[in-house]
Amino acid sequence: MRLLALLLLVAAAEDLLPREGSGWAGFKAGSFVRIKNTRVQTGRMLAPTITKMTLAKADTTKLTLSIEAENALGVSDAAQQVVVSAAGEAGPGEKQKVEGSGEEEVAVAGKAVACDRVQVTVTGPAGRRVITKWIARDPIVIAKRVTVTYDLEGKETARETILLQSLVPEERAVGERKARCVKYATERKDSGYEFKGTAYLSRDVPGGLVWSEDEVMKDGAVLLTQRIEVLDAGAK
Repeated sequence: MRLLALLLLVAAAEDLLPREGSGWAGFKAGSFVRIKNTRVQTGRMLAPTITKMTLAKADTTKLTLSIEAENALGVSDAAQQVVVSAAGEAGPGEKQKVEGSGEEEVAVAGKAVACDRVQVTVTGPAGRRVITKWIARDPIVIAKRVTVTYDLEGKETARETILLQSLVPEERAVGERKARCVKYATERKDSGYEFKGTAYLSRDVPGGLVWSEDEVMKDGAVLLTQRIEVLDAGAK
């Protein structure tokens, strides 16, 4: 009876984990997002860029994305294609090692949440990344994720952290519909720059990102603010 109760509890838990394949796994070819990127620098708003990303091809091992950008005047650049792995953290030409690290609590919105801790080490031609994920069980969601990047000599070059802000999903507009989103605080240090902000992620939207805003800082001074928002999406 206890086992049955545990199985029912697991079955009832909502899956809010990001999709693999950079957020595109499970969608069919033709799925797309249109993204607006707006930057404000020293009180001056720079011309926004609109980018359309389309899933051109999908198979069991890799996904091919077509990326086309246009400026405020509607002038488009030639579409570029990017290939990402359909599963796992490793990209093309990289290898990964996954290690389970047991249970560990993470503070989410002032509450200690039991999580399964998993560590993934990705190695490739440029060095390695160590990704540690704390996965909450109900709902099934990333409570915390830390990615540390090292060069070939073992020197840390970048560190990125996302931390869940609420266990309750929020709805946000995506074009004419709404998507259930998970809110995260984000922080990244890379090449002397520091990024701090907020991001809303959703499994229901190709690519995963629905909205984000970051302050970009160097030596403690804010250089610019960047906002990314999905204007429209089509999931197949």
